[in-house]
Amino acid sequence: MAERYQIYASQLGVKFPSRAEQEAAPSGSTDQGNVTYEVPGIHAMYKIETPPGVGNHTPGFEEVKMPMKSLINLAGCEISGST
Repeated sequence: MAERYQIYASQLGVKFPSRAEQEAAPSGSTDQGNVTYEVPGIHAMYKIETPPGVGNHTPGFEEVKMPMKSLINLAGCEISGST
């Protein structure tokens, strides 16, 4: 599923780091682990550019306009069936 996501998102113009860079990057956590015993799933991650000092899970994040690059990443998730 992750490979399919990368194929579709790449076709939409998303650039991916090398496999080694992806594996070395810090990652988040999710509660979907048990779900994948029943249905396939991936935890696709992408960056949403924010002003300095504004991160996710903050009030300022609500005001951030999602850039086209992030929307394209979401489209890659949707096309590949990973949402």
